[in-house]
Amino acid sequence: MSSVLDLARPELRRLRPYTAGAWEPECIRLNANESPWRLPADKSERGLNIYPPPRPFALRSALARHYGVDEEELLVTRGSSEAIDVLIRGFCRAGVDGILICPPTFDMYRLYAGIQGAEVLAAPLAERDGFELDVDRAVAAAGQHTKIVFLCSPNNPTGGSFPKASIDAVCDAFAGRALVVIDEAYYEFAGTDDHLRHLKGCEHVVLLRTLSKCVALAGARCGALLASPEVIEFLDGVLPPYTFPTPSIELVLAALAQDSLRVSGERIALIKRERERLATALFDLPGVVKVYPSDANFLLVRARDAEAIAESARQANILVRLFPSEPALANCVRITVGRPRDNDRLLRAVAGVESIDEP
Repeated sequence: MSSVLDLARPELRRLRPYTAGAWEPECIRLNANESPWRLPADKSERGLNIYPPPRPFALRSALARHYGVDEEELLVTRGSSEAIDVLIRGFCRAGVDGILICPPTFDMYRLYAGIQGAEVLAAPLAERDGFELDVDRAVAAAGQHTKIVFLCSPNNPTGGSFPKASIDAVCDAFAGRALVVIDEAYYEFAGTDDHLRHLKGCEHVVLLRTLSKCVALAGARCGALLASPEVIEFLDGVLPPYTFPTPSIELVLAALAQDSLRVSGERIALIKRERERLATALFDLPGVVKVYPSDANFLLVRARDAEAIAESARQANILVRLFPSEPALANCVRITVGRPRDNDRLLRAVAGVESIDEP
């Protein structure tokens, strides 16, 4: 393989991208068939009667600074979910190519592959003390037409991070064979090194980031795909223009200001403390078999009766997550770490001392 783009769909490499009308903020726009008037309720800075920029250039610059990469190494996406989608569309031919996942893991990899008509191969995690990545199993499970290997670390829904040596081994094994996509949606909660080192000299490695968790912007849908400039340029041509809306651009730029990031950092530190407190308290409750180690903002709990725990929480007006379609997670419940008072209420509910009927 002479270039990482040799892995991409050849017909898309030949496709001429759409050219949007010129975007120059200081000019009167009579080139895009927009309304010249704002809605009365429009309080945005730019105006919602005007299309957003074809790509959120100012936001890309801010995110590149935030993550410590060059602008040419970053593509802004609508959450990291859109990044997963565009990667599979860009590199997997329907009915020919496929992806490799390590379940139990984030189910959107499977879903987007299915929508694209791509094969899904699996190298299940080994459940020992936690759910561990088996490098040899992953390498052996890949097929001739496997184009993308997805590694979620910290992994959703199990919560644990994969060792650096294991991720390095997977990246080395698939060099020249497939993209290795490291989904770091929860890395801010881990307190361990991220994988930016792989971007330098490893053109087949892609990182996914999101602001949904760490800066409380799940509703703004801001993600980032970090990769070599060649991969970014190619995927930029696959995405349509105007995908990132004006209100989200303005909110995310405000969230990346230093004062806002300081508050986010304080809240992350609190979540990590609460994660440990919640894990200890849950393990002491009757019916809880195991609380898995977590580097994320949630805990995976194995119970004698996970449905009973979920129902007890629901009676206290609290929702938790079950995984009925994942055999490896039978009788497991995923619990997001909430505010201290929310965590206290959950513990009382699971212990059977609180319901929505109580004050």
